[in-house]
Amino acid sequence: MYQLLIKGSEIVDGTGAPAYRADLAVKDGKIVKIAPEISGEAELVIDGTGLVTAPGFIDMHSHSDVQFLLDNRGQSRIFQGVTSELSGQCGSSPFPCPREHMDRIRQYVGRNVEEYASSSLEEFLNKVKRDHKDMGTNLLPLVGHGALRCGVMGYENRKATEEELAEMKALLKADMETGAWGLSLGLGYTPGVSSDQEELCELGQVVADFNGIITSHMRYQNLRTPEALEEMYEINRRTGAHVHIAHFKASGKETWGKAKEFADNVLAARRSGIYVTADSYPYTASSSGITNSFPKWSIQGGTQTAIGILKDPDRRGTLISELEEIFETKEDGEALYVVTTGGMCPEADGKTIWQISEELHISMAEAAAKVCVDTDAKATCISFAMCEEDVDVMLSQNEFCIGSDGVSYSLSPEDNEGKPHPRNFGTFPRFLRLAREKNFCSLETAVRRMTGQTAEYIGLKDRGILKEGMIADITVFDAKTVADKATYENPFQKPEGIYHVFLGGEAALLNGEQTEKRLGQFILNK
Repeated sequence: MYQLLIKGSEIVDGTGAPAYRADLAVKDGKIVKIAPEISGEAELVIDGTGLVTAPGFIDMHSHSDVQFLLDNRGQSRIFQGVTSELSGQCGSSPFPCPREHMDRIRQYVGRNVEEYASSSLEEFLNKVKRDHKDMGTNLLPLVGHGALRCGVMGYENRKATEEELAEMKALLKADMETGAWGLSLGLGYTPGVSSDQEELCELGQVVADFNGIITSHMRYQNLRTPEALEEMYEINRRTGAHVHIAHFKASGKETWGKAKEFADNVLAARRSGIYVTADSYPYTASSSGITNSFPKWSIQGGTQTAIGILKDPDRRGTLISELEEIFETKEDGEALYVVTTGGMCPEADGKTIWQISEELHISMAEAAAKVCVDTDAKATCISFAMCEEDVDVMLSQNEFCIGSDGVSYSLSPEDNEGKPHPRNFGTFPRFLRLAREKNFCSLETAVRRMTGQTAEYIGLKDRGILKEGMIADITVFDAKTVADKATYENPFQKPEGIYHVFLGGEAALLNGEQTEKRLGQFILNK
């Protein structure tokens, strides 16, 4: 008897090959047969008439690292058809750290999950197992460079010593041996912003030795993007490590119209032999902490540096002057929206910097400074920094895969603080909709960019393609109606057109409703 039998659907197998009508059978968690007609009994039979059967979507850029510890449902992912997430991005992960500096990693991980801050990936996995923590989707862990540097050096704004670099390399090597997929860089954030090319290449060699991936929130995503790309290319030139550009974009008004130039830069590097890949998401806004809108020099040494400057009468004016340039017009202020301050500055919650400045009768620079200081730089914001034409350019690049840059959230507003970015809830159905409406690519190519291509870039061998012998992570959807519903005003909305989601052949989503099963697991690079 089969575990699962999907009858009469269009098979879009994740390779980019033309769709074809067939039945698909699963037994013991794996695909065992794909054929025009499959007879025999099954524990669960799905009528796939008029629907597409595809590999479960793989999120190339996820921040769901610890969210399952708070809510194991993974709702914002399961309802999108996502089955696996490459987590630990932008330099941030809950490990590793030298044991004598565990206080650093606890502070780095933040509230609610400090007890899961760990000295290594192995220790983190053991804590999760100890506490019988379940998860809704699979997580593929990366080692965060920011966590690594914080654990060894704190937030010091300087070059790593030989001894410190050796310690970082040893911690990274241990986690790669445990099964991490690679290293993530957050070079626009502290403490990653303080690293140099030598440090990145030394760590990159460790990753290369394990055939891993280095994902990067680059140092610049503006007019200096070519410079930031060169920093990544150099890692590949010196070490051979696969480098991956996260949430590739043209950010900031002065950069609008540059997306094709930036994309062509990457494609030319690929043709020249640089092993570089990229992902993007289908939205014109990003989301990060309040200091992500501050000049980089002001967070060298940590976000506390910016707070210290703003509290120092002798230095405050310099930073305020630069913030006045950043928030020069009403449109600039309206482009930065405060999602939540965690209750520390309630007058700012759910408002733009422009609205805050108007209500408090202060300049927009002063409003941004107030939110930063009052929240200890922990306010979460949405920044409308891209134009639609540039987003479309990135989405039309068939060699780029899709990453949400999001978190696994509950769909209930009362379970969340503020209104998180809709990318958390709608990235993958939105890309399918836009590909259909704007003719970015065929359905087969769109699916490949969310499944087989992503698996290839990560190095994931047993998922991402529908063929016999592969793990049965499967998403069944209506290609004609699949669409995102989440908006900035109301992100807590389920997408349309996603009907069934299976992990290992077991139903996580059935007839559009989540089951009680929590089927996710940590997938390690073994």
